[in-house]
Amino acid sequence: MAASSTSTVPPQHQVFINFRGKDLRNGFVSHLVEALIRNKINVFMDKFEDRGKSLESLLTRIEESRIALAIFSENYTESDWCVKEADKMNDCMKEGTLVVIPIFYKVKPSTVRDLEGRFGNKFWSLVKGDERKKKWEEVWKSIPNLFGITVDEKSDENRTVNEIVVAVSNVLSKIPWVRNERRLEELEEKLDFEDDSRTRIIGVFGMPGIGKTTLLKELFKKWKPKFIRHSLVDQIRRKSEDSSVCLPTTLLGELLTSLADPRIDNDEDPYNMYKDELLKRKVLVILDDVSTRKQIDALLGRLDWIKKGSKIVIATSDMSLTNGLVDDTYMVQKLNHRDSLQVFHYHASVDKSKDDFMKLSEEFVHYSRGHSLALKVLGGDLKKQNIDYWNDKLKTLTQSPIPRRVFKVSYDELSSEQKDAFLDIACFRSHDVEYIESLLASSTGAVEALSDMCLINTCDGRVEMHDLLYTLSRELDPKASTQIGGSKQRRLWLHQDIIKEGTINVLKNKLVRPKDVRGIFLDLSEVEGEICLDCDHFEDMCNLRYLKFYNSHCPQECKTTNKINTPEGVKLPLKKVRCLHWLEFPLEEFPNDFDPINLVDLKLPRSKIKQLWEGDKDTPFLKWVDLQHSSKLCSLSGLLKAEKLQRLNLEGCTTLKTLPHDMHKMKVLSFLNLKGCTSLEFLPEMNLVSLKTLTLSGCSSFKDFPLISDNIETLYLDGTEISQLPTNMEKLQSLVVLNMKDCKMLEEIPGRVNELKALQELILSDCFNLKNFPEINMSSLNILLLDGTAVEVMPQLPSVQYLSLSRNTKISCLPIGISHLSQLKWLNLKYCTKLTSVPEFPPNLQCLDAHGCSLLKTVSKPLARIMPTEQNHSTFIFTNCQNLEQAAKEEITSYAQRKCQLLSYARKRYNGGLVSESLFSTCFPGCEVPSWFCHETVGSELKVKLLPHWHDKKLAGIALCAVVSCFEHQDQISRFSVTCTFKVEDKSWIPFTFPVGSWTRHEDGKVTRHEDEKDKIESDHVFIGYTSYPHTIKCPEDGNSDKCNSTQASLNFTITGANEKLKVLQCGFSLVYARDKYKNSSHEAKYDMPVEKSFQETSEGVYGRVKKKKKTRRDNGRPKKKQRSGRDDRACSEHCH
Repeated sequence: MAASSTSTVPPQHQVFINFRGKDLRNGFVSHLVEALIRNKINVFMDKFEDRGKSLESLLTRIEESRIALAIFSENYTESDWCVKEADKMNDCMKEGTLVVIPIFYKVKPSTVRDLEGRFGNKFWSLVKGDERKKKWEEVWKSIPNLFGITVDEKSDENRTVNEIVVAVSNVLSKIPWVRNERRLEELEEKLDFEDDSRTRIIGVFGMPGIGKTTLLKELFKKWKPKFIRHSLVDQIRRKSEDSSVCLPTTLLGELLTSLADPRIDNDEDPYNMYKDELLKRKVLVILDDVSTRKQIDALLGRLDWIKKGSKIVIATSDMSLTNGLVDDTYMVQKLNHRDSLQVFHYHASVDKSKDDFMKLSEEFVHYSRGHSLALKVLGGDLKKQNIDYWNDKLKTLTQSPIPRRVFKVSYDELSSEQKDAFLDIACFRSHDVEYIESLLASSTGAVEALSDMCLINTCDGRVEMHDLLYTLSRELDPKASTQIGGSKQRRLWLHQDIIKEGTINVLKNKLVRPKDVRGIFLDLSEVEGEICLDCDHFEDMCNLRYLKFYNSHCPQECKTTNKINTPEGVKLPLKKVRCLHWLEFPLEEFPNDFDPINLVDLKLPRSKIKQLWEGDKDTPFLKWVDLQHSSKLCSLSGLLKAEKLQRLNLEGCTTLKTLPHDMHKMKVLSFLNLKGCTSLEFLPEMNLVSLKTLTLSGCSSFKDFPLISDNIETLYLDGTEISQLPTNMEKLQSLVVLNMKDCKMLEEIPGRVNELKALQELILSDCFNLKNFPEINMSSLNILLLDGTAVEVMPQLPSVQYLSLSRNTKISCLPIGISHLSQLKWLNLKYCTKLTSVPEFPPNLQCLDAHGCSLLKTVSKPLARIMPTEQNHSTFIFTNCQNLEQAAKEEITSYAQRKCQLLSYARKRYNGGLVSESLFSTCFPGCEVPSWFCHETVGSELKVKLLPHWHDKKLAGIALCAVVSCFEHQDQISRFSVTCTFKVEDKSWIPFTFPVGSWTRHEDGKVTRHEDEKDKIESDHVFIGYTSYPHTIKCPEDGNSDKCNSTQASLNFTITGANEKLKVLQCGFSLVYARDKYKNSSHEAKYDMPVEKSFQETSEGVYGRVKKKKKTRRDNGRPKKKQRSGRDDRACSEHCH
């Protein structure tokens, strides 16, 4: 076969040539093939097929091709095989997998189309008495009507050949190439072709239609030249149903082509007669579309005929078929969005200039979710249709899946029990595997079986179903009762099938018998107004398993106006019910006829229930109970036999005063939520051995916490009346989170908290009576929140990363030792109104928020140590620190300058400047741009002439500054941000926007100020930001890059989110360069700050040394007039040499 390995056209885009050999083989066709190969087009004709293969293999070659050239000549129809190929091409063309270009060689198109003359006469003679006559006649109504190429007596055949090559190239350029390289490489890696001494058997899986066959054909095409013996046995599912086809004989005939009539005498060992011959050569065998283990056994036998180093691939939609047989497996994933769009555009022939079609294309691709066959079938259906047809098609997709047939084949192979499980799972998408398996308890192994067959996906512990399969389930469920041998049970989910004339009545249309109702799923968000339910409605629904009255529009299932009224009560003789969800359940307890013997999941949010049922009822399978906001609930005695209960949600049950003592029998209860149970006074002495999460948030009557489990990991006691922790709290060795926020009675934390070795998060916010925090040393504690407390000394815990002391009115200074807290990353000092000074901060601190520290005057010098290798973003906030002394402001600006320089060094060294990142920001009260900024002006727009070579490779970042004035009436401002757009007056540059800084209102009712006073910026503030500047976005080097020309640039500073209540008074910027290890950049003045001096105080190093200029100011401290580039470039650095 002639194939071009260096072709620019994808190798799988094969061109098949169909022609009458005796007319054209040694003339026109030979020249055409040479021309196609010369143009690197992958062409196939019959002489390229392996000798000894059946002629039927040519039909497979047509299926593998993307283009077919049908060359009609005068004697074409005298060949049975020519017409058979034309028929196959016509079928593939209808399926949308093949483009056929007709070429009329010295015959008129009308002669072919109308079967006239010698061409027609030979056809009628050929099909006389042949049952294929009718089907073959369709070929002449189809292919000859396509736009083609005519070669007559006067044609220049060389020119015609070139015309055909151009036509083929044009079609190939429009065919989407779904890039299977990654898939192919992954599969090749599994097969380990590099080790030719190692036999590998690999199973290839994926949902029906996902692209397994396409992938395997590419694999076979690529690797078969490297094996003397090779075979691709496809359509095994269909062939196994054909009694005339013997699968082992088919495989044997392809592997041993010299055998004229291979015979199989022993089904258990089909290759015994030929074993010696087969073991002489390694084989490449691909078995596609396997549906049973019997097929695999028939084709591979005992595997003792396979020579070492052979490679075997078995493709199936059922993973379980290869258990114990394969060395490894490969799952074919769905197409990504880009490739999906490409495939759809091709099959639908989308005109990309039409926006309406392009927009709908996105909808169809989204629906297909990367499913190859769905994209192909949808595209073929929509091809050449108008926009109205497209819109109508989109509306009907939820009613019947595309492609239905391939999915239906897999569904039909399921057992009756598996079919029920598949349809059930469609009603509970995206739930945990354990939950689904619990609901399907009678369907043992159904989840695993359906997952093996790729009808569901159980990745990440959740059960997911492809949208196409979900649509199929919705279509199949109403038909279940009509299937012979299948389940007759129904799941009802359409509100029009459930509600009739304002009443729930699923039986009114008489299409469903009561005993056939398996599930009722009523989404109340789709129902208008209130509806009524008769007391006897469920009386004969003896097989009802799932009953859900829910609101999909609100995941919290808040109170709804669309409630269900039961004026006569309701009978619930539902012994088989497993899932019962009823939003606003109207009864105070379940009727006596309700038997929860099979109940797994009970959910009654916002119900009127007082107790579940009278007495103790057996609930051996009950695992999940949710009674949240059932405000009348006062007893849980009905759950005492629920020994498998895992989660119990009682949030907002405001009447509940305690829990039953016998709850200790619930040995697997891991989650207990009592949030907002305002009447809860105490918990009984008990030991819930599996309890991991206990929530008592907002239990305002709860005063004493007994240790009800030693294994608690998360404990919420916030908003309770607890005054102390239990004396045996050291038993909580698994405790990770302890939340005691707003425990107003809490006065101390005992030192034994130090014994909680797993504790990572301790929240004591708004415990305003807490005055002392013990001196402890906990290596695990990462988060400590003491905001709103009265502690007088800041704790120093080496492990703490997040520390909040905001709204503290006792602390006046921080301990000097804070600089040694190397793990501290976030320090919140907002509204520490007694704080007057801060010491040197640790080097890894990323966020310091000192907003509203009204008495803060001084900061350490240096403010913080800067590490040469530091790369993290950091923010230091000093907004509304109105008493900051000038020296403190200068130290903040000096720190910002040093930070910019050191960050430029670190980023260039450690990431090569490939990524643009906002690395540093700070803000503080002030009204002028710091003197180290090389360029400044009054107002929000700065225009500057940049010196030559300003964007050389040492440019690391840009430092920006904005002075923001704050007018009155800021109450409506919740947050604002300051940004700068940098533009170079050169069309080859793209404008870039950099962040400068931002501010967010601290809405906190606990702030010790007047209640009506809202947080706001109280004066003019200086915002400074530094952003790295990657070389990837700089102007590309070109022929003018060495010219010593200056560049005009403009910077525009804007404020967003302030509704014109804020204004940029001044702005400034500096370019920051990384230090060259061997020589100075033209932008690194001799006064550049060396990295070695990073801990020394200096004002040099960013774009050179500058002298401060004394400015003439008005009485309010603002400049009298606008100044452009207050420091000229010559003062900043010595440029061009």
